[in-house]
Amino acid sequence: MFVSVGATATRLQSQILGEQGERAQAQARGVLAELRRRAGQPIEQDPLSLEKTLLVLSPALNENSLGHGDAASPSEAAAFHALTLFALHMQSSTRPMHVRGVSFATACGRLYAQSESASLKPRFDALLLARSSRARLNHTRSMVTLLRGEQLGFDYAQFANDLRALDYDDRRAGVLLRWGRDFAMGRFRSAADSDTTSDN
Repeated sequence: MFVSVGATATRLQSQILGEQGERAQAQARGVLAELRRRAGQPIEQDPLSLEKTLLVLSPALNENSLGHGDAASPSEAAAFHALTLFALHMQSSTRPMHVRGVSFATACGRLYAQSESASLKPRFDALLLARSSRARLNHTRSMVTLLRGEQLGFDYAQFANDLRALDYDDRRAGVLLRWGRDFAMGRFRSAADSDTTSDN
């Protein structure tokens, strides 16, 4: 799933930024608009959600990641949420928002470092402390919207992997701990970069 989401985000991003011609750009614009409408919504609320996500993914999810019953598998749900939030993130963007090697929480920490809003850190803390996946998803959507406003991107392949891990009780605490660390380090590194720039 990690490879599939990353490759799909890279392709759609390249197309929407006009790197593959006008026809590809127009097609990507339609795909992202459709995905964006589902951002932050439970996958179960729309019977077309899973189908549309699986059709967009290239390469496709491997057999072990696919569900086999009446509910989406953790990998399918994570791919759906990652791609719909990516579509939201790319709305009106003129630069890449899928940035390899930058975690979601690091980007949030960078946003905090350059923001004057006193509510940003409490919002991120609420995400970490959310008791349900639905509440966590709502907070995540809110953070992605704020990141879009400042044109700060992150790695959607890694993000999808983290979303999948959050569905497992034995892995959730580790992901949230890492997000807390990444947020703090993103804030400090961004502040250090600003200090270096102002000294030059």
